[in-house]
Parts: sequence; C-alpha cells; structure tokens
Amino acid sequence: MQARTKAAFGALASGVAAVLFAAGPAAAGTDVYVDTTDPFSGGAAGFASYGETFTVCDNRADGLRASGHIGWTDSSASHYAPLEDANGSGNSCAKKDLSIGEGISVTVQICLKDGANGDPKYCATKFGKA
Repeated sequence: MQARTKAAFGALASGVAAVLFAAGPAAAGTDVYVDTTDPFSGGAAGFASYGETFTVCDNRADGLRASGHIGWTDSSASHYAPLEDANGSGNSCAKKDLSIGEGISVTVQICLKDGANGDPKYCATKFGKA
C-alpha cells in the first residue's frame, strides 16, 4: 500500500510540475514604470507587458513636455518607438499599442523637453520584458 501511495504522489507531483513549467513562459513579461529624474517627477513612462502598451505622461504644469521612447530588438530588426505627451499636464497620457514578441527585452526611457525640438533633460531609463 505504501508503494502505491508513493507512486500516486510522484505522479501528482510530476503533473503539478508540468503545469507550473508550462505556464512559466506565458507569464514571463515584466512591466516597466519610470519617472524623470527632476525633483518633481514631471514625466513618467510605462510599458505593460500584457497587451504591449507604451504610455507617456506629463505630470506637472512646468512648461515642459514628457518625451519617451521604447526600443527592442527581435529576429528581424531593431525597433524604436517615440511617444510624447504634448497636451499639457492634467490631461490624458499618450498611449501606443505595440506588437512585441513574448520574452523580448525592452528599454524604456523618459525625458522632459522644452517644446518639440528642445534638448532632452532629466532622463531616466528602465528595462523590462514583453
């Protein structure tokens, strides 16, 4: 009887392990959230791995705009997607839906700029995974 219990427990443990390992890659994404380095966190960028959505937000009425980009490399090429929230703080954030393969590493950067052609400043970068 004891051998039968051990065999049943071993089969159950193997089945549980198979389910856990099978589900692992599907949950491999890493969301990213990064603020600018200015004292007031005037801008922020985020990447949601589920749905591959990139968001940039202007958080402060300081005369600057939030300017971000996301980059990744897959088997076909390197990709770069810029995005700016130029409608002022307190309004909706800018969003972009992307198509990035599961498990691909992404780089998210956020900066503040004075106008469309201003120099980026207070930049910060973080990394995640689609």
